[in-house]
Amino acid sequence: MRGLELFSSKQKKDVISKMFFSASVAMIFTVLVGTVAQFVDGIITSRFLGNDAYSAIALFGPLNGIFLMVAYFISSGNQIICAGFIGEGKKDKSNSVFTFSILTGVIAAVIIILLCLVFPNPLLAFCGVTENSNPVLYENMLAYMRGYLFGIPALLIVQIIGPLVILDNGKKIFSLSAVILCIIDIIFDLANVLIFHGGTYGMGIATSVSLWVQLIMLAVFLLSKNGTSFLSLKSLSSGDIIEVAKAGSPAFVQSLAGNLRDVGINRLNLFFAVSTAAIVARGIQYDFNIVLFCISDGLANTMVSMAGIYYSVSDKAGIQRVFKYGINLSIRFAIITFAIVFILAPQIAGFYTVDSGTISLSIFAIRCMALSQLADIPICVYINYLRGIRRQRIVTILNVMDRFVLPVISAGILAFMFGSKGLLASIAVGKLLLLLTVVIIICFENKQLPKKVDHYMLLPENFGGNNSDNLYGNVSSMDDVVKESRKMEEFCTKQGIKTESAMRMALFMEEMAGNIIQHGNSDIQKISGAEYRLFVSDNRICLTLRDYNQAFDPTAWYHENTDGNPYEGTGIRIVMGLAEDTYYFNAFNSNNLILWLSANKAEQKKG
Repeated sequence: MRGLELFSSKQKKDVISKMFFSASVAMIFTVLVGTVAQFVDGIITSRFLGNDAYSAIALFGPLNGIFLMVAYFISSGNQIICAGFIGEGKKDKSNSVFTFSILTGVIAAVIIILLCLVFPNPLLAFCGVTENSNPVLYENMLAYMRGYLFGIPALLIVQIIGPLVILDNGKKIFSLSAVILCIIDIIFDLANVLIFHGGTYGMGIATSVSLWVQLIMLAVFLLSKNGTSFLSLKSLSSGDIIEVAKAGSPAFVQSLAGNLRDVGINRLNLFFAVSTAAIVARGIQYDFNIVLFCISDGLANTMVSMAGIYYSVSDKAGIQRVFKYGINLSIRFAIITFAIVFILAPQIAGFYTVDSGTISLSIFAIRCMALSQLADIPICVYINYLRGIRRQRIVTILNVMDRFVLPVISAGILAFMFGSKGLLASIAVGKLLLLLTVVIIICFENKQLPKKVDHYMLLPENFGGNNSDNLYGNVSSMDDVVKESRKMEEFCTKQGIKTESAMRMALFMEEMAGNIIQHGNSDIQKISGAEYRLFVSDNRICLTLRDYNQAFDPTAWYHENTDGNPYEGTGIRIVMGLAEDTYYFNAFNSNNLILWLSANKAEQKKG
């Protein structure tokens, strides 16, 4: 296969790009709407409760980051391992890991709540505020934390189940749950400041209630359908638990480094800030950066799941298309985000405050953050691609550099040289240094400058076999089905596969792909037809068929209709009877059927 240019101007609108784009948009929208709740918290708090209350909630960020760190650790490991098991057709294993992750999240939530109730002073001191140093900030932070604790279990579990809800074709319900969360949070925020006068404690309660409503909606979705993800412990093993921990460790390191960064920058800001306006400007920058991070987060969550699925089945061409499309999409999002936020910086600052000095400094902070997005969004997607292919060492290095080393060093040096403005500008400088770090690592791993897409991907040597061992194609009509089935038979024969086995694999293609063409969607907005991959390895032949039509599991149909009308679904019966192994999964609204045929075994099934 000829090397592909990473930044080509056109993208083929195939099944993979369709899956990636639709899942990314749903995830971005969902995370964006959910994050708007926090964004609105800041605006309402600043407007109605004053700068002291807003500063207290902003400085609470590192502690909230600790809570999310635990959630990301569990969620990341669960997402990667489950995606791998789903790609391999091991639904029982996937569901067991999923159940274990939920139980771990509940236990972690209980521990967090107890620690916050018993040891509030050390935890708030971790954020840089003590009762003696700043009693007003301390009281506001303590009140907010007590209200927020009620939502900790929901916060953790939503993070764990969210990616799997998307993967399990729950884009609409996930997006709707985020919209409901935002609406309820805004209503309760306004009720708190206008009616109940509950201060920062009421703001914490408002967020907690909205989180629980979102969790209930997602739980009802998972419990009311027989999808990919449901609760089960029957196939869980200690090895799976270890794998979840290993897969989640880069996310843990990433979150830990991010929290240490926030603590360090908070302290630098408190030390170098010449006014409350500087603290508020940093808080607005931090607050709105969380809003923009939803773009990186949505694209990254899609990337890690899809990369994990294609990596688990050693599909090099598939994962290459995922990588190429994902990186190109992230660059487009980065450019558009930068332009919009940079232009609208005065209006964004004006939402928070009417103080002219604070607005001026906040505009500068927001524009520095906008500049950082040009590097941050593509790098975040790239790091999560590496997570999906299990390059843990590189991911850990990049996470530590991204979330702690580079931003803290940049903030310290620039704050010392230029004061508050230098600290606010450090967010952009740190990301530019991170981009340089990524390039250096890629060069080091390849021992040369990257010249083609494979150099960026850092896949294991001989991943997916030789090019001559793989055959790829698309079908969109019955003529294509006949043509591609003949091509498949010729390919198998050239690979030394016995004639009868080659004919039967061509039969698989003709029957199953023909079924997709004849009974798939007629909606022109959907991608009609299917794509396939034929892979020969160790005297076994593997056929993967993927389409973006309505969900249909031929393996389940076969088992449910074994004793039914023998003339109904004859093609499916023939294929299922001749294939050595078959499994099906539906992810990102795509049907995925994988058929294995042993040449020797097939020759024994005559008659």
